[in-house]
Amino acid sequence: MKTAVTGRGRYAVGAVAAAIMLSSCSSSGGSEGGGPSPSTPSSSGPQGQEKVLQTQPFLPTGDVKFDLLALDRVSDQVVVAKVRARNTARSEISLDRIMAPTTRDLGNVNKFDPNSIGGAALLDGAGARLYYPYVQPGRKCLCTRTGGFNLRIPAGGTLTLNAAFPAPPAGVSRLGLLLPGVLPFTDVPVGNRPGTKIDIDPNNRGVDPVTAQKGPTRILPVTTITENNAGAEEDDGTNLNVRISTDVLFAVNKADLNAAAQATLREVAGKIQNSPGNTVTIEGHADSTGNDAINQPLSERRAKSVEDALKGMVTRQGITYRSQGFGSKRPIASNKDEEGRKKNRRVVISFARPKPAPAQAPGGSSVPAAGRTLNPTSAPKGVTVHVDGLHRDSNGFTTVSWTVRNDGDQEADMGLMFNAPSQDGYINGGTSGVSLVSGDRRFRAARNGERYAIGPQFPLMPLDVIRLVKGEQLRLYTMIKVPSDVTTVTLDIPGFDKAENLAIG
Repeated sequence: MKTAVTGRGRYAVGAVAAAIMLSSCSSSGGSEGGGPSPSTPSSSGPQGQEKVLQTQPFLPTGDVKFDLLALDRVSDQVVVAKVRARNTARSEISLDRIMAPTTRDLGNVNKFDPNSIGGAALLDGAGARLYYPYVQPGRKCLCTRTGGFNLRIPAGGTLTLNAAFPAPPAGVSRLGLLLPGVLPFTDVPVGNRPGTKIDIDPNNRGVDPVTAQKGPTRILPVTTITENNAGAEEDDGTNLNVRISTDVLFAVNKADLNAAAQATLREVAGKIQNSPGNTVTIEGHADSTGNDAINQPLSERRAKSVEDALKGMVTRQGITYRSQGFGSKRPIASNKDEEGRKKNRRVVISFARPKPAPAQAPGGSSVPAAGRTLNPTSAPKGVTVHVDGLHRDSNGFTTVSWTVRNDGDQEADMGLMFNAPSQDGYINGGTSGVSLVSGDRRFRAARNGERYAIGPQFPLMPLDVIRLVKGEQLRLYTMIKVPSDVTTVTLDIPGFDKAENLAIG
């Protein structure tokens, strides 16, 4: 049965109603938004008895708020989160399977408890890592779990959720908390409370997360992508992969660097100069035009030309350079069209990620992001986007949130509306196509190690949530890393007008 929800579209009581969010970032200091932390239905006293660190909204309905009550190190190996979900609606709200773990790795499918909040994650923005809850033997999450589909919040009631995560490095003092279906919590100060125990289910209360038996950890890298006129940079927190189009570096079928290549490679050389690593790999790749009898040696010569140029530009000693060519064997896009072939014609330079450059002085004028309305260009008629805000955390991860509303006469399906093109390396069915632009730089949606963009995953949502009929709306978000020197951006949401000169909060 479906229940109308004021201000947030429909919500199916007793069914999954939100995508599994795989990352977190949002505002700090008690801003409006919320996320759950594992526990069991709570009938505790009035609100206000526990300090609320931050509050974030449930995406499908504003009638549910999530209060982050604790994010604490209980040992050097364990961090515990505690969240309270509050339902102000007049009907019960179900979280069944909404916060369960998800994975594309077939080896992991049967390792996680689907009747749990195991899809929650800690975001270490400095280290670019996502930490998922510990899993006990028998694939039982060391977090709030149920024996079946009964994780529900009664009308006017609350539900407490708890989870125990692997601890990020000791120097990390602030974290984000990602709860599927909830706007991310960001820049949360991490407390220190040894001895903290958690409730997991009615039969497992007061569990010590330090001494509890735990299986292998699940920690995934977060990759951030910046595109420019020459190609793109992908940063996974450990390595920097610089992809340069061979069209920028070479003439057709040639391996001699052109004059324009010098400026492009000099910028890369500066980053290698500041890299903490001593190994640089250079790969040459071609599209499928012609055959590899030509493409293979051409890609090898091009990689060697880039290696020789970088050796002359980088003055730091002790670096080992390794170059090789792969011809057309490793495409990253379809070779069926010129756009894809252009991406496949590339040189990739990889090395240890340098320390971020110091912030530059901001410039230019901007306007607040919140309140902007974007009309459809290719999206269905009558569907509009209302920008809720752009909030950047201390590590540059920016939560872009918006509400999509359907005032048209036809049902609007969100399922494929915000996708990036398939050749861009994301798993389809989320908000991966949303980007922020500054000058010639385009900042793309961050994605986890399984290629899910950080944001809702529509294939995991029930149809009555992602298909909006007239008068319904749904709040969404994506997370994008933007350097501190960028304070004004253009928001580009697929299918809608661009919003220019927006300020990042």
